Amino acid sequence: MNLLEAREISAGYGDVEVLRGITLSVGQGEIVAIFGSNGSGKSTFLKVLAGTLRQWGGTVHFKDKRIDDLPPEKRVEIGIALASEGRRLFLGMSVEENLLLGGWCRKEAVKERVDKVYSYFPELEQKRKSLAGDLSGGQQQMLSIGRALMSGPVLLMIDELSLGLAPAVVERLSEILLRIREEEDLSILVVEQEVSLALEISDRAYVFDLGEIVDEGTSRELISRDSIRRTYLSL
Repeated sequence: MNLLEAREISAGYGDVEVLRGITLSVGQGEIVAIFGSNGSGKSTFLKVLAGTLRQWGGTVHFKDKRIDDLPPEKRVEIGIALASEGRRLFLGMSVEENLLLGGWCRKEAVKERVDKVYSYFPELEQKRKSLAGDLSGGQQQMLSIGRALMSGPVLLMIDELSLGLAPAVVERLSEILLRIREEEDLSILVVEQEVSLALEISDRAYVFDLGEIVDEGTSRELISRDSIRRTYLSL
C-alpha cells in the first residue's frame, strides 16, 4: 500500500503552468528521488504536497485519505514535513529554538525528540545555543532536516539535499538519511540535483522535464539506462 499517491497533478504560478499531469507514489518505508533539469517543476511539486501551493487539478491522497483541501499546518499534523530548498531557518534564533519551533504541533516528549535529533546530528548539539545564521552550510542543512523531524513525520520531504555542500558533507547526510529511514520507519521523498547521489540513496526515482514525468523506475533500473547515463551522468 502506498503512503502517498499524487495523481494527475497540475499547478503553476499566475497564468504559467509548471506541472502537467504528474502522477507519483511513495510507499511506506521507501526513499523516492526526483531529479531533472532546472525549471522542470521539482520544487513546485513538493510545494503542492506540502500545501503551500494549491494545485490546479488532480488529487493527493495520504494514508488513503484525500488531502487536497488541507492547509499546510494540517498536513504537518498528519505527518508530512518539508525541509525546504534554501533551508528557510530563523537565522536570528538559536539552533535549539529552531528545533523547538519545528515541534509546535506535538507538545509531548519534546525533549526526547530534540535529543533524538542531536543523536543524528551531534554537531548541532555542540552548537545548540549558537545562532542558526552562524552555522556552516552543512550544519544549516542538518538543522533544516532536524527541524522537520521534530514534527514526528511519517513522510519527510527534502528539497535539494546537496545544494552548495561539500562532497564529504553530502556523504555524511546521505548516511544519516538511511539511518533515519531505518530507525524512524520513515518514508522520504527527496529532490536532488546530483543524479548519481539521487540514484544511490533511493529505492525508486522519477525524472521530471518541463513539468512532466518523462521516466521512472527503480533506481537500479534507471542508472543502467543509456538515456539516463548519457543525459544526466555524462557516461
